[in-house]
Amino acid sequence: MRKAAVILTLTFLVLTFISCSGTANTNTASNAAVVPADNANKANTNVEELSVLINVPYESEEASWKQDAEHKKLKAVLRFSEAEAKRLVDDAAKNGPPQPASITPETWFPPELIAQGAMSGDEDLKGQAYAANAFFLEPYTAGHITRIENTDYFVLELTGK
Repeated sequence: MRKAAVILTLTFLVLTFISCSGTANTNTASNAAVVPADNANKANTNVEELSVLINVPYESEEASWKQDAEHKKLKAVLRFSEAEAKRLVDDAAKNGPPQPASITPETWFPPELIAQGAMSGDEDLKGQAYAANAFFLEPYTAGHITRIENTDYFVLELTGK
């Protein structure tokens, strides 16, 4: 009787250990698959890191940005105070007149801009595009900055040569 109890106890412990370790491995694998997908859609919000990549001559109140280093592209959504927005527009206008622009909001854009795009009917954000010379820093030496209509949000799109 005692031998049977020991055998059953050991069998139970071995089966429990095997089933727990199998579950842990499965969860770890599925979590690893989910994490990169989540991070792929997140934008960086650190202005100091952005200022290492490009010139940021105006103080922003909010920033979200993504870099595609492989293709030498950078896109940022910046929100400025009314005074800084006016100064940016005045400085940018010195490099040429603004051009009408349309931008499709991305999932990482601020919710206010995504909602504005949805309300426009064609899903795009309308604005005025200016030369972004003030933001250039090697390797990003081409691009424009678009002020979104009725906001103090700007979408900066830069490319490298």
